[in-house]
Amino acid sequence: MTSRNCSSKGMLRDSTRRSLWAFVLSGVGFFLSMLLPVLMTMQHALEQRAIELQSLEQIYVERHWKIALEQVAEFIGGYNPFIKITFIVMAVSCGVALFAYLHARQKVDFYHSLPVTRTKLFFNNFATGVVCTLTGYLVMYGITLACVYAMGFGAAVNWGEIGGAVISNVILFLLLYALSVLTTVLCGNTVITLLLLVWVHLSPALVRLLFSGLCGKFLDTFVETGAMNGLGYASPVVHYFLLDGMTYHDMLISVGTGEKVSALPLLAGYLLAAVLVTALACWLFRIRKSERSGMALAFEPLKLPVKVYMCLTAGAAFGMLFELIAGDFWFWPGLVIGTVLFHWIVEIIYAMDFHAIFRKPVQLAAILAVLACGILLLKFDVFGYDRWMPAREELTGVNLDSANADALLTDEANIDAVYRLAEIARQTDSERGETAMSFRSYLFTFERGSRITMRRYMLPETGETAELLNTIYRSEEYRQKHWPLFRYETGETKNGAPLLGFYTNASGYSCEYELRDAAKIEQIVQTLREEALTRAQDSTIVMRIELNHEHEDRGYQFEGNVYVTEQDVKTLALIEQFTGVRPQPLTADMPGMTQITYYKQLDADNGEWVTVEVTNKADVEALLKDAQPYDLLDAGVYEMLESNGILIAEEQTEGINVSVVTSDGEERGLYYPQGKYPAAVVQKYRPEGTAPAATDGTVFAEAAA
Repeated sequence: MTSRNCSSKGMLRDSTRRSLWAFVLSGVGFFLSMLLPVLMTMQHALEQRAIELQSLEQIYVERHWKIALEQVAEFIGGYNPFIKITFIVMAVSCGVALFAYLHARQKVDFYHSLPVTRTKLFFNNFATGVVCTLTGYLVMYGITLACVYAMGFGAAVNWGEIGGAVISNVILFLLLYALSVLTTVLCGNTVITLLLLVWVHLSPALVRLLFSGLCGKFLDTFVETGAMNGLGYASPVVHYFLLDGMTYHDMLISVGTGEKVSALPLLAGYLLAAVLVTALACWLFRIRKSERSGMALAFEPLKLPVKVYMCLTAGAAFGMLFELIAGDFWFWPGLVIGTVLFHWIVEIIYAMDFHAIFRKPVQLAAILAVLACGILLLKFDVFGYDRWMPAREELTGVNLDSANADALLTDEANIDAVYRLAEIARQTDSERGETAMSFRSYLFTFERGSRITMRRYMLPETGETAELLNTIYRSEEYRQKHWPLFRYETGETKNGAPLLGFYTNASGYSCEYELRDAAKIEQIVQTLREEALTRAQDSTIVMRIELNHEHEDRGYQFEGNVYVTEQDVKTLALIEQFTGVRPQPLTADMPGMTQITYYKQLDADNGEWVTVEVTNKADVEALLKDAQPYDLLDAGVYEMLESNGILIAEEQTEGINVSVVTSDGEERGLYYPQGKYPAAVVQKYRPEGTAPAATDGTVFAEAAA
């Protein structure tokens, strides 16, 4: 009898029989996370369909039914966060409960006196948790699919997605379960096990955030690249919620696009990690001393590394938190407080005695010294991060902003211009905050062979930098790679069918006409592309086209704005032919009032805006002649206008706002193309005491309000 009970099958059968709580917990968990939501969704959809068949057209009934099918498909084969939560709960519960006997001396003596090797005992307990969890999962999955087919939702079943969901869920469960078992084996107390397990799962993401925050605080040119962002994936719990079957939402790729990448390499890595963690847990289980039951950690050599890691992380976190709450001064006190506090807590836990609070002061001093040295290395840029510049001959591609970062500029003239801008930014870095010079931030991308390096530089607003920027923005390569006009797909895409919205001076933010005819859209876009490459840079904008795609279910997908100028005569003719929309220049008869607002400096620290109404018809016409309303351009950031080929008159940085107030009380700010600023009229109405000096270099011709 003893021999049969101690066989592998007999032990597993007995242990699963004693673990009925795990079967029940698994069944209830997956019922609530999978079967119940699916039943509720299907029942609601059937009720709605019965009502809609009597009151709505068939096209709308089918559209709503399609949405219901997609919701059911998400629950059974797509992204279901409730199932992930259930698997995490089961991994922690089974991993801790099935090995918790290690934390009680009497139970350890009993189990380890059985005529069975520790290796067999380990894998028996480990297999028990796997069987209890996956049995409930697979059984409930089968019942759910049966209900789906029985209620007429078979079209929602995609066996490929279901297979991918099962594989990814099982692999992540095995890894999380193995980590729970490993943590239980490492500790000698169940409460400490749970605390350490939380730290194991969440601290990698915290470390990534701290690294990013500290580098951003102390390094002027720091940019968080993809490799650094990937540090957050060190926590499988965090990454688990990005998984969608055999694909996942990459943080760098998916933002704003919804695109996914294959999860096969990731899942293979996590499966390997699960095997290695399980093997490590088994080895530690075999060598674990029984007398360590009840201790905080069962392995003495681990105490110092664990404490150092916790204290360094907590110290940096407290420093950043204190600075966020009370300002920069409190960063260093927070650093010390966090380190000391966690040192005390860990020592109390290790000794299970409050009197241990002041033990090992030398270790505390050493940890503080290491943390302070690390922060000072960042603060004084010992490793030269901010001072680094690539060699010009190494560069094969460059960029100036984060939008369309994949469209690197490779023309030699553009590379030379970007490289010179980077040199200027480095040379003038020490002047920031010490002169009246204004600075703007740009994200520089350097490509060297297959390596991509990014830096954020503050460029001074000088004549040289303006000319270099204009050289880049005027280049044909920049237009073709960065303007939405050249990146827009005029045919059907995953985002839907093409849709153009037309806006004029009269319409403002209101769309005057929407065009959905794909052939006409193709003709307008191609014609405008040809004319945009040859038009003068200072040509006055007379129309804005909003590029969209329209999806049956997801609605509008905005793709960007393009601008039609007075020189794009062929495009304007096509637009009028296809839509009836024509430019409507601002005239003296259109606005109810034209006004200029000037900035008046009252003292060293204070100023006010002084508004002057312009009533002379000739002056009003001069102000409106080349004006481009703010709402027509639909752009509130100066750099965005520049990078889309709209060069604003430099005089508009002097703290002057020109605007019109329409008869219905709407105030509309005005821009002027470079070289067409009505300086004479603006100077004519300037009130006494309003100096023409720039305020902060960021005030442009927009509504004073």
